[in-house]
Amino acid sequence: MALLEDRSASFIVRIWCESDGSGNFSGEWRGSIEHVVSGQRSFFRDLEAIGQFMKPYLEQFGIDTLSRFWDLAADDDPNAAPPPSRS
Repeated sequence: MALLEDRSASFIVRIWCESDGSGNFSGEWRGSIEHVVSGQRSFFRDLEAIGQFMKPYLEQFGIDTLSRFWDLAADDDPNAAPPPSRS
């Protein structure tokens, strides 16, 4: 079990829709992601930021972030949005 724990990273992702305080939702989605072990947290407005936050943690395990599993999974769905461009 220790080997699995040495090659894993846990994150908490929260996503919500902003409201104006009177119960009316603005339609703007926001979120946060937190690395469980370090407590480091980042807030975001677009989902691409989730991958950017996770990237250094995954690279520590030797995971090639250019071939992320969610990019590969999206290739199987003809209705999926194209993966974000990598600069």
